Amino acid sequence: MTAAGTEEAGRLAQLHKQLLADDSIQFGLPTYVRTEPPEWLRPLLEFLAKFVPYMVYMFWGAVFIGVAIILFLILLEAKGVAWRLPLWRKRHEAEAKEEWRPDAGAAQVLLSEADALAARGEYDEAVHLLLRRSVADIATRLPDFLRPSLTARDIAAAGSIPTRPRTAFSEIARIVEAALFARRPVGAEGWRQARGAYERFAFQDAWA
Repeated sequence: MTAAGTEEAGRLAQLHKQLLADDSIQFGLPTYVRTEPPEWLRPLLEFLAKFVPYMVYMFWGAVFIGVAIILFLILLEAKGVAWRLPLWRKRHEAEAKEEWRPDAGAAQVLLSEADALAARGEYDEAVHLLLRRSVADIATRLPDFLRPSLTARDIAAAGSIPTRPRTAFSEIARIVEAALFARRPVGAEGWRQARGAYERFAFQDAWA
């Protein structure tokens, strides 16, 4: 080794010695000591430890339940039954009021035509006219929902239709079904009820 190399090695050794002598630098790390949980927490940890071998099953079970819920909600929507949290449902119904109200002028013309039928004693035809117009109003607003296979009872049970028009439609449909299947003539009283139901469906004052 040359003199220069020897001198450099000595200088490095001196620096290393000074570094080791510096108390501000910690070279020896203490051994890790595991902290024991408090006594009150031990029963809970021991209880949870029993489920560790089954965590993978619990995880996939939760995934399966989540997928099942999503599919169930999709099925409800496909059937026209809209599921919402209570707060969302109230907000949706409030926003849907204007959207679901038929044109007042067209509704008044329809009622005039139905009144003319009723004045001639053709109560069944008058109520059928209201029902057909109600179905047409629903089809305009829910074109993807209304299908030929749906009965009036199916439409009346659809949660995607706001409460007030659904209730009014249900009353009209009930009167028509009684006339068709129970062979019970609508009569003046049935016509009055059906007309009132359509007014609740069609006109602004009923939505206040």
